[in-house]
Parts: sequence; structure tokens; C-alpha cells
Amino acid sequence: MNSWGEDLRTGDIKGDTLTDYIRPKPRPRSGYHRYQFRLYEQPVHQDITLSPEERVSLGPWALKKFVEKFHLGSPVASTQFLTKYYKE
Repeated sequence: MNSWGEDLRTGDIKGDTLTDYIRPKPRPRSGYHRYQFRLYEQPVHQDITLSPEERVSLGPWALKKFVEKFHLGSPVASTQFLTKYYKE
């Protein structure tokens, strides 16, 4: 059995994609935007689903409500970055 996180480190990730990643696309002259990524360990035997609103949203949605609904607890890893319109 792999150690905790080994599959993530090696890219041998098993599971279902709930939504594809779409890169940030800040509008011109809108300044910097902060993006955050949080990684949660999925509880055993807990199916995670997205609501129709979460599935199509490119903006913020109720992360706290989502975390509580699926009993995700605290993130096991996180990162954030700033970006702005690519020509500025």
C-alpha cells in the first residue's frame, strides 16, 4: 500500500473528475485576482457530487457549505496565487 499522498505525488490518481479545470481569465484592467486551491481527503464511502449550480459556476460558490455537507473537515493541503490579465 502506498503511503499517504503517494498516488498524488506520482500522478497515479484514481477517481472521478467532477469538473474540468479552467484556467483563470481575468478581464483587462481588472487588477489582480487571488485564486485558492484546497485539497481535502474524501471520507471513506462518501460520494461527492456537485449541484447543477456548482457544476457550471466559474465564480465563487459556498465552499463552507460544500465542506460541511460532505464532512470534509480541514484541508490537507492548500495553495494560492495572484494573477491579472495576461497582457498587463
